[in-house]
Amino acid sequence: MQNALPEPAVLNWGSVIHKNVRTRDAEPLGYIASEDKEFILILSPGSREYKVPKPHVEAFDGSQVFLDLEFGEMSRYKID
Repeated sequence: MQNALPEPAVLNWGSVIHKNVRTRDAEPLGYIASEDKEFILILSPGSREYKVPKPHVEAFDGSQVFLDLEFGEMSRYKID
């Protein structure tokens, strides 16, 4: 029996642009401003920006994107 690869959380990355983002602990983070082959760029209130690798996107319900990261972990992805 072969192990099936998990279904990706997002099939069409263009559909997440301008969608709100929440962390695993349900904290609102901002919205997705852009995406490229490997990352999503999240803009937060107060002009904070985060560059997060796409594999951290855990789910997308059509209106919100959910990360597998907690709010306290986001500082490592902050762009100065």
